[in-house]
Amino acid sequence: MPLNAIKNSIDKILDILPQTDEAGTIREINDKIPVRGNNTWMLICSAILASIGLDTGSGAVIIGAMLVSPLMSPILGVGLAVGINDREMMIDSLKNLSIAAIAGLFFSTLYFKITPLGEPTNELLARTTPTLLDVMVAFFGGVAGIISISRSDKSNAIPGVAIATALMPPLCTAGYGLALGRFDFFFGGFYLFFINAVFISLATFLIVKYLKFHTKTYINKETERRVARIMAVALFIVVSPSIYFLYNIYQGVQTRKKIENLIISDYTNRENEIIKWEVAQTDSINTIKIYSVGNKVDESVASHYNQVLEENDLPSYKVKLIQLDISPDEVREMASEVTNNITKDFLKTVEIQKMQQSRLDSLRRQSTVYTTANATSDLKLLYPNVTKLQIGEMLITNQQSKQDTVMVVMIDWEKPGRNTQNRAGRADAARIRENEQQIRRFLAAKLKKDSVQVVSSF
Repeated sequence: MPLNAIKNSIDKILDILPQTDEAGTIREINDKIPVRGNNTWMLICSAILASIGLDTGSGAVIIGAMLVSPLMSPILGVGLAVGINDREMMIDSLKNLSIAAIAGLFFSTLYFKITPLGEPTNELLARTTPTLLDVMVAFFGGVAGIISISRSDKSNAIPGVAIATALMPPLCTAGYGLALGRFDFFFGGFYLFFINAVFISLATFLIVKYLKFHTKTYINKETERRVARIMAVALFIVVSPSIYFLYNIYQGVQTRKKIENLIISDYTNRENEIIKWEVAQTDSINTIKIYSVGNKVDESVASHYNQVLEENDLPSYKVKLIQLDISPDEVREMASEVTNNITKDFLKTVEIQKMQQSRLDSLRRQSTVYTTANATSDLKLLYPNVTKLQIGEMLITNQQSKQDTVMVVMIDWEKPGRNTQNRAGRADAARIRENEQQIRRFLAAKLKKDSVQVVSSF
């Protein structure tokens, strides 16, 4: 029969049993489980490298940290131990995985305590919210890892698996959260690490069962039955949260798609350019914040969107429209000059001024005259940490007795960190210096002045 021929051909292509070295697989995983000696040094180096990569936003350094991380073996050991009914391996794997996780947290927290940087980068932010893709990467990475190790002719796939599953970076993200008291980063990073570990272990268990590894036998049959029950409970503990995590992540993806189809696409059709949109989650109401520029939108539009959400089984979501009173060209120009963190602060500032029902009419290009009074008002709105602001022209005579007019801006800022020698104080001072550069460029363009000097005090 043609169907039988096709089935036999597929079986031959997918069959990995003849290439499997059961004894060698168990020995190799078991030998690499303990966190001691070389593995300890590799773990420390991996944690510090991953922290540096996250702190500087360097993907290359993060990849290097993944390659030297020894976290994979204890996680594979958990899945293997459940699959072959080995109680001792199970206890050893969990113990060493716990030690490795605590050590990774400790050294990453220590690094972020002393680093002069410490601002949240894209690499850090990317590891605070697990997605369905993260789950799939962890699962298929675990499948590739155990298959690679089980081969009688060992392959070089393990480095690729280590990079794909990315165990150390989310653990170091949790360390960042501990160091700076940012528990959203701590729980988000540790949640991602836990999901990766669970699905790698689950994939290992399934492949071990598929390969029909022999389960461990005990002389005392009662002991064997007790161990089998313990392994069954352990499997349930591993599988249950993975189903829960997967369901929650799937629900989040579906909800986001629904919001995009119902709200975001319709709002874009109104010829408004959306700069950013996000969901701010609270206990009872989830606010969909849409930041945009373009045509003025009536407040009734938000009410209409709220009704649409309620009709589509999303009653706990409410829309908040935040329109920026600047042109799209100005938004793109400012976005190219500042980091993502400063952009976020800028959007928060605009939201505050919107709540106060104050509009930045003078920032529109429709304005024909832009005065120092306009500048003073706009800068105070854009930079809420300005306590006092003075703008005026100063006549300067150089050594050749030539006179020149310079626009001088005197700014008093809120006092930065209590000690400018510590990291928080230095970060505040650096932020003020960057704000000075932005203000200088902004006023030079708006007031059409060749020379603008900004003098700060705090």
